[in-house]
Amino acid sequence: MKTILSTLGFLVLSISLLAQTPMLKGKVIDQATGEAMPFANVLWCDGKTGAVTDMEGDFILADTTHCDSLKVMMVGYDLMMVFVPEGSKDITIEMNSSVTTLDAVIIATDKPARYEDVEMSMSYSRVESREYEHSYRKSKDAKGYADAPVGGVYSDEGSGEKAGQLTSGEVNDFSKWALWEDIDKTDLATYNKQWQFYPENRYVVQVTNSKKLPVHNATAVLMDEMGSVVWSAKTDNTGKAELWAGMFTGKVDKKYSINVIYDNKSYPVKKADSFANGINFVEIPVACSQEKNVDVAFMIDATGSMGDEIRYLQSELSDVMTQIKDSLPGFNIRLAIVFYRDLGDNFVVIQKDFTSNIPDAINYLQTTGAGGGGDYPEAVDSALEVSINQLSWSNDAVARILFPVLDAPPHAESSNIASLHKSIPIAASKGIRIVPLACSGVNKSTEYMLRSFALATNGTYVFLTDHSGIGNPHIAPTTDDYKVELLNEALVRIIISFSKSPECDPAKPENTNQHDTAVASLPIPRDTAKIQDSTPIADSLKTDTNIVAPLPEISWRYYPNPTAGPLTVEIVNLPEGENGFLYLTDLNGKLLRRYEVKENNTFSVDISEFPTGTYYLTYFYGTESKLCAPVVLLH
Repeated sequence: MKTILSTLGFLVLSISLLAQTPMLKGKVIDQATGEAMPFANVLWCDGKTGAVTDMEGDFILADTTHCDSLKVMMVGYDLMMVFVPEGSKDITIEMNSSVTTLDAVIIATDKPARYEDVEMSMSYSRVESREYEHSYRKSKDAKGYADAPVGGVYSDEGSGEKAGQLTSGEVNDFSKWALWEDIDKTDLATYNKQWQFYPENRYVVQVTNSKKLPVHNATAVLMDEMGSVVWSAKTDNTGKAELWAGMFTGKVDKKYSINVIYDNKSYPVKKADSFANGINFVEIPVACSQEKNVDVAFMIDATGSMGDEIRYLQSELSDVMTQIKDSLPGFNIRLAIVFYRDLGDNFVVIQKDFTSNIPDAINYLQTTGAGGGGDYPEAVDSALEVSINQLSWSNDAVARILFPVLDAPPHAESSNIASLHKSIPIAASKGIRIVPLACSGVNKSTEYMLRSFALATNGTYVFLTDHSGIGNPHIAPTTDDYKVELLNEALVRIIISFSKSPECDPAKPENTNQHDTAVASLPIPRDTAKIQDSTPIADSLKTDTNIVAPLPEISWRYYPNPTAGPLTVEIVNLPEGENGFLYLTDLNGKLLRRYEVKENNTFSVDISEFPTGTYYLTYFYGTESKLCAPVVLLH
């Protein structure tokens, strides 16, 4: 009797505890047949809580505040990552059968099952993400890797993937700052507490020399009223540094100051303006920056869950570095590779330090496949620590870019979060710009963390999309809209935009006509550029000849420079009836916009749609004459 009462008491207590814990009920079914799927494994993304479906395909899980997605696994079916909206009580999960048929399940196999992949039949180059249609066709030529079993290893044999297949999007939260401020407090608000990242209180410094050209690698330090360092960063190729107050607490002081340090000299800003009140401009008496070193490092998750995409990614990243060597002639390009898995795997972090021998680094990039792991979180914090502190980043590079390529967050214990809080400020102080590449499996919590990494280090956020038909499903980011482009093209574009800067002493274009107006050489001393005819007026002008009279002095102004987007351009003293054209180009000379200019015309130009960087305004008038000068865009 005593045993029965004890058992009843235990059941009552269990029921009582169950009633106090929010529960999530669900059913797993076959998408094609609608039949229930027994014995499917259902885990919360943190790997701490899980269940197995019963004979009716049903499961019940205690709700969790640690993550917002479920990982569903079943032999013969594609692994699923399912987003669970907050407050959900019931969910149905439809699983897709793998194309591969399994004759037997072999534990610890080193050769993965393969499947015929799919690719899009539509053109996806630079299309709006909200307008695409899922129209796929089978391709016998494209081969992919099915997701590995827990503890499995992927073979390098016969991969043969070609670059230019994966598709991606980009969200640069600096260029959509007002939107970020909104979603940081609404859609993604719960995650700042989870990761203890608060990229909200922003201070921007723009450092130029007397010729208004950007100064690279100046150290900008944000200090509180007590003179303690709050945040430190290096200026980028546009002369900009992003500084943050309360990054890990959300708490701010009433007053901050900024100190810019360059060549062992200090240039203080006694009262720093937050970004809401403007940009902190600092002009220092130094020569033009001429750094030509570019450091690029890839930090790659090599756990089993990356098996659906890792071979494609290795081909894409190899192609990116090959293109960069060709796109940045005269630059010293160095590449480093970091692979990581998790504690308990055959390795946690392995790396190849920076080398200018790009083919050698690419060979190393191809050596490691996906394997290990087992739960959702991985050793991201350990990999960051190695990437930031153990790689030999150059002190005089114009660009230092770290690409974490991953599909899962770090473990969320306090020690892991503390490690992130230690690594990210060091990255910013070294001028390392973090550009995460989010793969299939990334959930909203991880997205928030990765976008915080990018903001804290003056980077941007890149993510794979479903348009390629490769890999498991990818979540869309929380933003208004984005454009889809091939991954390799996107990464090349980003690296170039982070690396190029106005030339200190550009060559003057050749004059093909002796009566052409001379072209104003760069750099322009101020925001006003003037141009005059350099051809002497001969006495023979009095005679009846075909000599062309010189054009009058032409002047222009464009302001503000740097600009957040809106730009006013004034061009005056054009001869009566003389029209011209103003062109906006990037540093590669690619034409971005064209504007018609009329006599004494003052007009507005908005370039805010383009990413932060340096651009050229070029004004053509007359037959061959032109003005040319740089403008810096800061978001």
